[in-house]
Amino acid sequence: MAVTQGTMNKAFVSAIDFLDQREIDPSIYDQSRDRAFTDIFKIVDRRKATSMPTYHNFVNNDVYEVGTVSAVTSTGLAQIQFTINTAATFPRVGDLIKSSNTNNVGKQARVQAVTFGSGTATLTVRSVGGNAEPFYATVADTISFGSDAFAEKSDAPTNRRYSLTKYYNQTQIFREVDEITDIQKVSKIEVEVGGDYHILPYQHIQKVIKMNGDISVQMLAGTQSTTLFADSNPFLADPVSGLPIQTTGGLDWYVTTYGISDSAAVLGTFGFTELDEIIDNFIANKAPLDHFVFMGSRSYRILSKFLKQLGSSSVDSRRLSVDGKTFDWNVEQLQYGGYTFDFIHIPIFDHPQLFSSTLSPDINGSLYFVPKDQVETVDSGRAPLIQIRYQESPFGIGRNGSNNGVMAEWRTGALAEVPTSSVAQLHTDWYSAQGLECIAVKHFQKYRVV
Repeated sequence: MAVTQGTMNKAFVSAIDFLDQREIDPSIYDQSRDRAFTDIFKIVDRRKATSMPTYHNFVNNDVYEVGTVSAVTSTGLAQIQFTINTAATFPRVGDLIKSSNTNNVGKQARVQAVTFGSGTATLTVRSVGGNAEPFYATVADTISFGSDAFAEKSDAPTNRRYSLTKYYNQTQIFREVDEITDIQKVSKIEVEVGGDYHILPYQHIQKVIKMNGDISVQMLAGTQSTTLFADSNPFLADPVSGLPIQTTGGLDWYVTTYGISDSAAVLGTFGFTELDEIIDNFIANKAPLDHFVFMGSRSYRILSKFLKQLGSSSVDSRRLSVDGKTFDWNVEQLQYGGYTFDFIHIPIFDHPQLFSSTLSPDINGSLYFVPKDQVETVDSGRAPLIQIRYQESPFGIGRNGSNNGVMAEWRTGALAEVPTSSVAQLHTDWYSAQGLECIAVKHFQKYRVV
């Protein structure tokens, strides 16, 4: 061995690789933190099977209507005439009305005659108070139809028909795959997962994390496709088979399409003005009083500055409770104006490769209000306002796979438990068909704060 004082020349040493030692920590540390997809649906834990790839729900329409005065024929008399905008034949003879006109405070009038036009109704109304209480109308007044009144021996009023509004969404097929050769399967690696020093367990964990992440992202930010699996000439199709591809609409799609979508007048600020506006939006849509509020850290910071300034009687920290079940998760709860809000930080909103302030500033900077309670059916039943719909997997359970009804896994190749081919590999597939369903979406609200 060629040696000088304090120096060793390894070029002269035979088999030096066997003399060098390496200090290797066999654990794999979760630097990416992608496995922490703690999303909305793990919180609410609501799932329901669907037998079809599209699913529908119906909501009843409001039984009352408000009209806006668009033209005035006469005003300031015991009997006047004006025209309101209306999308239906709602006004009818016998209705008792109130008006936003300041001259009509404490006054009521009865509809004596109705003539319908194209999107309008011309009303002849007579003051309940007679000549002593003339009724007034000006353009932009709002008219409410709160009750009705009829004479003795009266005939029945004109029949009203109340329609239904249908909402629908659809499942989306999610897939993931892993493939490993015969040599890779048996070769040892220097890191371990669950006591195993092979690459297969690590790859499987990563693939499942990715698939669950794909599902979480779509349930939050997915856009419903116009293409359906049933389309004969699909716009969105597999380029090889030509078969249609459909996608599910997520929470953001539901709220921005059918719910309440608003924002602070000045982004980056939150105070009583914004809180009052949120509640006024709920009041205008007859929303329930208790809500989850889902958000990421960036919007939560804006909110926290406001919450920390409030008295302890308004804000407290408590464990999250959903449908009578308590979760080991502390949330800030605010009670104000008769409303209760549970503010819940959702880590996926902060994901830098999915919903950063640069990639999706509107999602990253918004609060999502979801009613906490279940919605009533008109026959006094109850159903969750938000849930996952899934098609039961078409794949059975055998020695080469598993299936929990929501997600299926199966293995093929010569290395499978029961070999399926002569190719010396293990091929693993994961499959799931899921979609989001929100009911009574007019009660949901997206409010951007930053």
